[in-house]
Amino acid sequence: MTLWICDRCGIEQPGSPEPPHCVMDRGEIGIEERGDLGPHSGSWRTHEQLAAEPHTVRQRDHGRGLHSLRREPVVGIGQWSFVVRTERGNVLWDPPTSIEPDTLAAVRALGEVAVVATSHPHMFAAQVSWSHAFGRVPVLVNAAGREWLGRTDPVLEFWTGHAEPLPGVELIEVGGHMLGSSVLRTPDGTLLSGDTISGGLAPNWVSFQRSFPKHIPLSAAVVRRIVDRLDGWSYDRLYTLGGDTVDADARAVVHRSAEAHIRWVSGEFDHLT
Repeated sequence: MTLWICDRCGIEQPGSPEPPHCVMDRGEIGIEERGDLGPHSGSWRTHEQLAAEPHTVRQRDHGRGLHSLRREPVVGIGQWSFVVRTERGNVLWDPPTSIEPDTLAAVRALGEVAVVATSHPHMFAAQVSWSHAFGRVPVLVNAAGREWLGRTDPVLEFWTGHAEPLPGVELIEVGGHMLGSSVLRTPDGTLLSGDTISGGLAPNWVSFQRSFPKHIPLSAAVVRRIVDRLDGWSYDRLYTLGGDTVDADARAVVHRSAEAHIRWVSGEFDHLT
């Protein structure tokens, strides 16, 4: 059976003779979005087609055992995927949408993957295929994202709240962008934030959004909840799936940005508008 990859979101769908309906396409959506990406099914590619297309694999070494990579031209959302290297094997975070031989070789060159994990359902990508490429290692999925799974498989393991898939590697559920949205904290105190905390045009600044295509911000209460939740852990660096980087004092940057966000969306500065 052919494995299909949605051009809009990049999520791998179950094997079937013909392209399926994308799990992220629930039809027209209203203001109360739950993660839906709107009508888009109909444009599909396969792993074999993507491997045959001209492309490159960009790689970045962030130091302290952290690497990121991205296929270009991008497919779907075009996230940066991260490899966290540990003595007990590596974690592949927000895995690539496709699994071409050169992308696989780039990940394998950093060591054997022991766990695959994602920040939220928009990043499920080809998580099952990546697991199978490394001997069917566990794929950790927050239980709140179960309904958005495209391809299911026995390698999927569901968690809530907090998980430690490898010693010192922690998955922390914070919500916000989607139900169950999560971050990863590396053993050395680097935060991989997915879309829960994103970057901005200003250096050393982060943002908090419910919908990126529509620029709908998170509420003051939700931003406060996210920051308070993360205050249980120390971290000094932060990297987003979009490629934004905070290379020092990340916790202070998050607090400063969150306070400004909360004060603006609460109406404190309405007299300036």
